[in-house]
Amino acid sequence: MESENFIEFHNISKIFPGVKALSDVSFEIKKGEIHALVGENGAGKSTLINICCGVLQPNDGYILINGQKVKIDSPKDAEKFKIATVFQEIPVCSYMTIAKNIFLGPSPKSKFGLLNENYMNNETKKLLEIFNLKKYPNELMGNLPLAEQSMIQILRAIHNKPDFLILDEPTSSLSIEQKDILFGVLRKIRAERELTVLYVSHRLEEIFEIANRISVLKDGKYINTVNTQDTNLDMIIKMMVGRDIDKYIYEKNKNLKDTLMEVRNLSRGKVLKGISFNINKGEILGLAGLQGAGRTELCRAIFGADKLDSGEIILEGKKVQIKNVGTAIKNGIAMISENRRDEGIIPVLSVTANLIIVAIKKVAKIGYFISRKIKNLVNDYIARLNIKVSNPSQRIDSLSGGNQQKVIISRWLANNPKLLICDEPTRGIDVGSKSEIHSIIVELARSGLGVLLISSELPEILSICDRILVMREGRITGELQHFEATEEKIMHMATAI
Repeated sequence: MESENFIEFHNISKIFPGVKALSDVSFEIKKGEIHALVGENGAGKSTLINICCGVLQPNDGYILINGQKVKIDSPKDAEKFKIATVFQEIPVCSYMTIAKNIFLGPSPKSKFGLLNENYMNNETKKLLEIFNLKKYPNELMGNLPLAEQSMIQILRAIHNKPDFLILDEPTSSLSIEQKDILFGVLRKIRAERELTVLYVSHRLEEIFEIANRISVLKDGKYINTVNTQDTNLDMIIKMMVGRDIDKYIYEKNKNLKDTLMEVRNLSRGKVLKGISFNINKGEILGLAGLQGAGRTELCRAIFGADKLDSGEIILEGKKVQIKNVGTAIKNGIAMISENRRDEGIIPVLSVTANLIIVAIKKVAKIGYFISRKIKNLVNDYIARLNIKVSNPSQRIDSLSGGNQQKVIISRWLANNPKLLICDEPTRGIDVGSKSEIHSIIVELARSGLGVLLISSELPEILSICDRILVMREGRITGELQHFEATEEKIMHMATAI
């Protein structure tokens, strides 16, 4: 008798030195369903994904696929079982074209045995149309925004026609419009050929939009599987963290009198067109808009990462020349990038090295590091931001996403900035860590720091920002005070309806 389940996990355990990442995990995923897997950072989701795709092997337990016991000893084995995985943070081949990224691995050859680039480009063009991506197949992957790189990774997986598609935080860098397109594609393929999807996300609201069932992991253990229609957000959160999450309730900031920074007529090519605004000391100023609106480009220009064509930046009443990142840092400007993997952490270095890298002058004298000062500084921020780390000397890439982000925030705070730019600060972070980071940002602002916050999650913008600017096609199209802002008003301004 044919099994109704595509994959079944039976008593799966995985042990790393000193850590039991998975403990006796058992549940099944039905054929043709979109099955959500949720849990806090460190719950064991990534370990289970890596076991599914052959990167890791369990210490105990076994897996059934279509009712048959299997061993997935390598990614090649996973491919044989028609399993495709799109990881949240996987390096792309930046200097190769979109088409060559999609056709990585065995590539189509012409009758003369050469690479059939015409076929690759034509097939890539069809795939790009699925996601309404107005790109050419021969464009370099590295020139694309992070969201479009993510969509192309998903297209590559879809192109291989898997039976089981694993998506790890697929919408963490996508706009609302792109998310809706992805969900439409998943539903269409699922209906056409019974595609089974394991959908991993920290964005719990969207789980209820796309998933048929939800499985919860906590501290490496299986908690429960529920039908989406039989549960709600609060019940899922309680299963994940074992408690209710204290959400930040906005309180009006009455002390927003002194202007920290004013920008006048900032322009850069086609991406920024005469941008002018001000931000006050102690204010959290939100930047909302659709993907490609110019929000990241604006913040990069203020931070000196991209050169402006024209415009002025006035900081505390004085005109400053931000020629590069170095001059921005000297002027008290800090920036948390949306691309934590490539532009935030230095993965091969320790937590300590990542934290002190900007504030080296504080812990060194005449070219020598002072170990006592380093230890005190690092331990102070570990305590202040509640960074979960077994030892400050451990590599930062061994930490959860939320704790990596806290280290990056600490890095900049150690340099006593005046303005903190946060570009998608909670991307790919679990609900508990997200709440902690919101509280940290609010506390920093209330202490007098100016915060410029980009987020694609409108509830995040609405919950903590004192004022919101909306961008579209490189221009500011609207401004809203906290008390008058709604998702509907922001979207109207963002889409010029």
